[in-house]
Amino acid sequence: MAMQAFSIDSFGQTPRLRDMPVPEPGPGEVQIKVSAAAVNPIDWKLAAGALAPPGADFPFPYTLGFDVAGRVTAAGDGASFEVGQEVFGMRLPAAAGRHPHGSYAEYMTASQDTAALAVRPQALDAVSAAALPMTGGTALGLMRWLDPADGETLLVVGASGGVGSYILQLAAARNVHVIAVAAGEDRDYVRALGADEVIDYHTSDVADTVRAAHPDGIDAVVDLVDGRDVVMGRVAPLVRDGGRLASTVFATDPDALADRDVRAVNFNYQATGQHMAELADLVTSGALKAARITTFPLSGMDEAYTASTSGHVRGKLVITTD
Repeated sequence: MAMQAFSIDSFGQTPRLRDMPVPEPGPGEVQIKVSAAAVNPIDWKLAAGALAPPGADFPFPYTLGFDVAGRVTAAGDGASFEVGQEVFGMRLPAAAGRHPHGSYAEYMTASQDTAALAVRPQALDAVSAAALPMTGGTALGLMRWLDPADGETLLVVGASGGVGSYILQLAAARNVHVIAVAAGEDRDYVRALGADEVIDYHTSDVADTVRAAHPDGIDAVVDLVDGRDVVMGRVAPLVRDGGRLASTVFATDPDALADRDVRAVNFNYQATGQHMAELADLVTSGALKAARITTFPLSGMDEAYTASTSGHVRGKLVITTD
């Protein structure tokens, strides 16, 4: 039995959609008929070899895709889910080097060791569920690490993307004063999600604008896009002594900020099934809205992948197979 899958045969190769065998579940695994899969920057970084363990043999051919929503269609001995259950979640980056079956396909396999999965509530549609795991989970984890208090000021650089869309909402729920850095055309979008101030990075110098409005410094920053030169040279000085700084692209230097008692982290999200269930509860209760979603059919995977590599995505890109 064959299926369509978006895969690579070697690092650096442009992924392509092709026919591949449907993967069968082994012990502890489930086979998932994919309904929807979100596109994340980690996918094209993996294709370039960024997640390859040094000296390890990577399991090619390799199907890309981490976030997924779908139905369990087969289960191996000892699997945690039953045939017929609707599930969602994400493949674990730490397992990427030993599990070649990703979610950019009609079917994938997963286990507790290779993915964080939860049952999808009926009130949460598959497309919205697929848009949650990596970005929503990262936002939850960042907010717990930053722990901004009522009335504190939080700068979010990259506010209109997937992680930023969720951080804005979670921060607003805590009555945090949020400064969003986004393109001018995204001003209304980030305002609607909870931003109190919006800085258009196309027309304004972000550091100068923040410093003019907040001369005593800000309490916390989460930078989702910038490299180390910008984060350490321009963004970190905006944080008051004793504040917090988090980067998801490993652009901070915690030791260099210790003399100002600024707590800094290069944040690496570790997903669990419990996190997935928590995200589902937040969305179904209305406490969290799914990020703005743009959908593509699996046959349009090339277009979605190219859009992701542009680095200027508003909300989430989601592939559908149904």
